[in-house]
Amino acid sequence: MSSWAALGMASWDHGDGWQGVQFRHDQDLDWRTVLIEVMRETARPVLGAFVLDSDGACVLGADPVNGAWSAVLEMEGVLAHLVLPVVEWVDGEETPRVLEDDPDYLREREELRTALTEMCGPVEETARRAALWSAEAGHHAETGPIVQALMTTGGFVEEVFGALAEVLGIPAAHSR
Repeated sequence: MSSWAALGMASWDHGDGWQGVQFRHDQDLDWRTVLIEVMRETARPVLGAFVLDSDGACVLGADPVNGAWSAVLEMEGVLAHLVLPVVEWVDGEETPRVLEDDPDYLREREELRTALTEMCGPVEETARRAALWSAEAGHHAETGPIVQALMTTGGFVEEVFGALAEVLGIPAAHSR
């Protein structure tokens, strides 16, 4: 186990030299920086995700030859965590009203969706870059199945991320 893996809460062996590590949420720990440092230290491709309560995830893949690529899994889940609807308390009621049709809320949500989409690029381009990443990792992934994995919705996002990793050629995890 590498020194950075020892910092995690849990770790998994994926075989073929791949390790999975789960970190606690820490304001001082930038997961993207950790991944890039691991890539530089090992001179090998890395893949990681920042998971938001199993509802959505921001993904980063990077390799020393092709650089980094990003994706958002379960966009609606990510938006639900990052943009909160207006809550209105009405006298005499025990629970607040959630105003999910508030124009400011809807505008902020769409602005964030646009920003995340622009940051990651079109899903086909993300899949193309992910296929290059897979080749650098010693695997061969087709863009069609990558697009399908990136567009998957429903269920826990950890499962969606696992399916993406498998399409990219990373073996399924084995508990330690």
